[in-house]
Amino acid sequence: MSVLDAHVHVWDPQRVPHPWLANVPGLDRAFLPADIDTAGGRIDGWVFVETDADPSWAAFEVDWVAGLEWPGLAGIVAHAEMGGGNLGAQLDALADRPLVVGVRPSVQDGPDERIASAAFARDLRLLGERGLSFDACVRWGQLDVLAEAAEQAPGTRIVLDHLGKPPVADGLDSEAGTRWRRSIERLARLPHVFVKCSGIPGEAGSGPVFDGVAGVFDRVALDAFGAERAMFGSDWPVSGVPGTGVPVDRALDALREAASDAEWAHLAGETAREFYGLPGA
Repeated sequence: MSVLDAHVHVWDPQRVPHPWLANVPGLDRAFLPADIDTAGGRIDGWVFVETDADPSWAAFEVDWVAGLEWPGLAGIVAHAEMGGGNLGAQLDALADRPLVVGVRPSVQDGPDERIASAAFARDLRLLGERGLSFDACVRWGQLDVLAEAAEQAPGTRIVLDHLGKPPVADGLDSEAGTRWRRSIERLARLPHVFVKCSGIPGEAGSGPVFDGVAGVFDRVALDAFGAERAMFGSDWPVSGVPGTGVPVDRALDALREAASDAEWAHLAGETAREFYGLPGA
């Protein structure tokens, strides 16, 4: 079965400014579609997710990605800032770009108060009204405040990126791991919230650490959400060999081993196509 990767990045710092790359020398270069790790050809479709570039370049990034030689590109999750009162204008600027299927703001390093604000909840609802989804990239300590915001926008499809960046180093049975699990289960009770089984290599930081937790956190998310609301994402290159030394096929195999045959069809593409409204859904 071919796989749709629901979370991949490409960038070229010479075309679109990425201030954060200056602090990550191993990633501070161009990564283009021809460079993507396809897990030995098992992956043949991708959803591009914005790369936390300079926010003023959001629309340009969409146009740059859409113009690349990339036959397997299925959709684009664009950057948009939320909670600032001008989301409508940002969405208007993206409206004539047909590959845009959702948006993602930068919230993982911001204050929780922003996610908890009435303005953020209004913007979440606006996304649903515009037919767009919301990719939530937060850290595990922000999951409960995300759940509170999601409860106020039941008409908007939300997907939690990277399992909510769980406390991999602490372990699932630690106090932090227990808190993460409880927050995941709270989010999973909201039927419009989905989850990406992605980013664990990035949270582990290295191949040996990843091997020790491979599939463990994925299984918790699958039990909570069900495979019908879960999807695979590589998070390449951040969670791939350039970032962590973990090949994509290693992450893919770990998820496949944690899932049943019936669950795998959803994880490998059915859920992502349905969530993002992609062809073949």
